[in-house]
Amino acid sequence: MKRLNLLLIACAMLYIGHVQADPSTRQIKLFSVNCAQCHVGGNRFIPTMGRAKDWVERNRRGEDALVKSVMQGLGGMPPSGYCSACDEADIRVLVRLVAGLKEGQQ
Repeated sequence: MKRLNLLLIACAMLYIGHVQADPSTRQIKLFSVNCAQCHVGGNRFIPTMGRAKDWVERNRRGEDALVKSVMQGLGGMPPSGYCSACDEADIRVLVRLVAGLKEGQQ
């Protein structure tokens, strides 16, 4: 199982190079230990990074609404995705990364 998680994270890291988000090394680490745990695995109940159809409706709400949802928690997602090390700027970059948004997309 650990190998599968590492493989999924590696695939997500390759995807990072194809999106407009510009994560720092620190934010990539935050992604790896927080966001990737749920948004890379392909659980049908969780929107998956890189699966555009999972994000169409969510992204229509815009970046600010997504950031607010992450910060406060929504549905089964806990506030800040349990990322106690993330500030709002980190969350904003990570939301762009996971949801496939371009910077400033509203």
